[in-house]
Amino acid sequence: MKKILIAANRTEKTKRYVANAPGCDISVRRALLKKGFSVDMLYLEKRDFGAPLYKLKKKILDANPSCIFNLFDGFRSDSSKEAEFAEILEMTGIPFTGNSPWTLAACLDKETTKRILEKRGIATPRGVFIKSLADLRMDGLNFPLFIKPCFEDASIGINPDVFLAKENDIHGIVPRKLKEFPKGLIIEEFIPGKEYHAGFLRNFPYEMLGISVNNYSKHKDFLPFLTYSSKWKSDSEEFRKLIPSLDENIPAHLKYKIAEISSKAGEALGCRGYYRVDLRERDGQIFVLDMNPNPDISIYSGFMRQAYRIGYAYDDVIARIVALAGVSAKEEEEGVCALRTKKHA
Repeated sequence: MKKILIAANRTEKTKRYVANAPGCDISVRRALLKKGFSVDMLYLEKRDFGAPLYKLKKKILDANPSCIFNLFDGFRSDSSKEAEFAEILEMTGIPFTGNSPWTLAACLDKETTKRILEKRGIATPRGVFIKSLADLRMDGLNFPLFIKPCFEDASIGINPDVFLAKENDIHGIVPRKLKEFPKGLIIEEFIPGKEYHAGFLRNFPYEMLGISVNNYSKHKDFLPFLTYSSKWKSDSEEFRKLIPSLDENIPAHLKYKIAEISSKAGEALGCRGYYRVDLRERDGQIFVLDMNPNPDISIYSGFMRQAYRIGYAYDDVIARIVALAGVSAKEEEEGVCALRTKKHA
């Protein structure tokens, strides 16, 4: 029996790292047990990275797994540990699920992501990177603008005040945001309209699971973008109401463009296993807003809802992600064919 070691953020009632959605570790563990794997858990805390890292490597090697299911995505105060942990996994020589340290680090650094995508001819919103007020040059940017921390994920720092409707808003908000996120900010043009979320499975060439849509015109009482609260605070009204739709009628030509651009973006950033792309459209042009190389794959997540819609069962998707950690192209194709014969109950 093959042993899988699930690596995840430590979750407690008083200490929950929200970037890894609560319950994801439990969902994955149950799925792997149903598929006949034996499962061990490795819950990571900050002190694991404070000690010499060879100790963490030894802890992993001593568990002697066939594969590591990597759900770890850093800490609320230090997202960079996500890529650092993946480096440790590479050092063990044990296959692990999800993306490489390079991909995780590149996608965490939003300025690097923009440069890589733009070199491949993939549009991102026009913007500037700043580390201080001295760097603040608008360079002809058109309002409204949008501010986001350059080195965070899981919508950390995305609050109502990141939307800048006019130039006067800059002087009060930007200094405060720089103090909160001293590593730097991205200030870019806000692209209005619907927001699309495309989920992908497999290594390149990828399979698109589906496209979810946030149509903000249906929720005029809320801001036209997803905040930290709307993604993670289950007691908030926006969390309950701003749910991406899988039933939105997307024109065939737009669906094709989203799939093509998202796949091209994944290849540019070396994505493997699974990932998600967030996009918007303006005047026929598609803009990539964000790349998520470690999206939530808990049983009720948006990613899995896309998989269910095309007939995939949760347990089979999880087993497939394990297989993708180290299989030949032929085995991978056989696995995908097997997936397609399953229907979600």
